Amino acid sequence: MTSPVGTSRRGMLVGTAALGLAAAVPAALPGALRAAPYDGAAWRRYAERFLLPEGRVVDTGNKGISHSEGQGYGMLLAVVGGDRAAFDRLWGWTQRVLMVRGDGLAAWRWTPDGGVADRNNASDGDMLIAWALLRAAETWQAEAYRTAAAAIVKALAAGVLVEQAGLTVLLPGRDGFRKGETLVLNPSYWIFPAIRAFAALPGGERWGKLSDSGLVLLSKARFGGFQLPPDWMTLDAAGTVGIADGFKKQYGYDAVRVPLYLAMDGYRDPYYFRPFATLATKFGGAAVPATVSLPGGTTTQVAASVGMLAVYRLACKLAGAGDAVTVPPLAPDEDYYSTTLAHLSALAAQSLGIDP
Repeated sequence: MTSPVGTSRRGMLVGTAALGLAAAVPAALPGALRAAPYDGAAWRRYAERFLLPEGRVVDTGNKGISHSEGQGYGMLLAVVGGDRAAFDRLWGWTQRVLMVRGDGLAAWRWTPDGGVADRNNASDGDMLIAWALLRAAETWQAEAYRTAAAAIVKALAAGVLVEQAGLTVLLPGRDGFRKGETLVLNPSYWIFPAIRAFAALPGGERWGKLSDSGLVLLSKARFGGFQLPPDWMTLDAAGTVGIADGFKKQYGYDAVRVPLYLAMDGYRDPYYFRPFATLATKFGGAAVPATVSLPGGTTTQVAASVGMLAVYRLACKLAGAGDAVTVPPLAPDEDYYSTTLAHLSALAAQSLGIDP
């Protein structure tokens, strides 16, 4: 995954269409995974591979570092897997090691040989942590988790929710994403089920606006022949969306999460899933490329991981393309990110009543 500081419809939504989408979401606690069934053994296998005894999740595809994203994913899966002891280890390590900024947000990156290596926050990591805490509060009726979540949500609203071109948008981190009057954004940081959960909290109106803005931006951020969103994009004061400089100009490892988060929040409109299904079916659902240059459309020779294929299979089903993607089993040495995408795709599919 890249550093959050960049080192490494149909126009505006029609009101009735937006209401129709909202009505299609199954009734449930805001931000819940619709009580999807989950194999506890799958969580244990995940924990055995990626969760260390002290409570940190290891990014095995990125030199063994840990980051706020991984902690959030681990906490979420621990709740769904019913493992409160593991959840508490994860949350404890996150508090002790990453919550060092003083503003209620987590430092995003920790390395085994240097500790906290980048104190900037990654807003998606903070969102995942807060959402997992809310899920834990619901699951185990523990008010302390809810209080901690509310504090993070408040810090996020103060630090990274901003107004631009009539939209409420999410900065990827507090520092480094304002370029004059232009903002650098990451569409995969719109974690729609988490945003829904935050909007349901007292004073959560701006989070509801953030969800709406995400749909607007996804309707604008469609580039190249496949009409894909970029991993990193810009939004200027006039509301124009572009592909960000300073990053690889591509769709790939970040933006593949866009259809995943939409599915996790119950969206079914094929409009949102068709670009990803088109990419997958173009390559026969097997040798799907990991990245696509934008706007040119050059594809990499690196194949999509198993976890990415799981997302594409889900997108194809929701776009009406059927079983266009075959997902092989996770390999014994499958890396952290691919494995996480596979787990979340299975949960989203189960929550929607779709075979994963």
